[in-house]
Amino acid sequence: MLGVVVRRSYGIGVVVQNATQDTLRQVNIEVASIGDRGGRYSLPDLRPGDRRRVFVRPVTESSINVEFTDSNSKQHVETVFGYAETGYCGTATATILQGYKVANDAIYNLSCWRGWLDF
Repeated sequence: MLGVVVRRSYGIGVVVQNATQDTLRQVNIEVASIGDRGGRYSLPDLRPGDRRRVFVRPVTESSINVEFTDSNSKQHVETVFGYAETGYCGTATATILQGYKVANDAIYNLSCWRGWLDF
């Protein structure tokens, strides 16, 4: 039961994986919303093969994006979870591929029955 409570309070679990041959810098997960009410969650630099997880709390009419800087100092912003609102829960995975393309897989859960360890 505690896992359900904890998971619900944390919203959406976002996993970022680096499948490139380069270190990705300035990695952030951004909850973008009308009126800039979302937030930005900073992650450490991701070396090749690294994987990090963060839990974000969406606000009304949000999207969730991954931001990073590649080895050529070019910034990238890609959508991970297209639409979320307060109280939404689920999981999203953003895999950054060669050429800095992002493959994502997002699942919105109608109810948060599984626990913390399912992330």
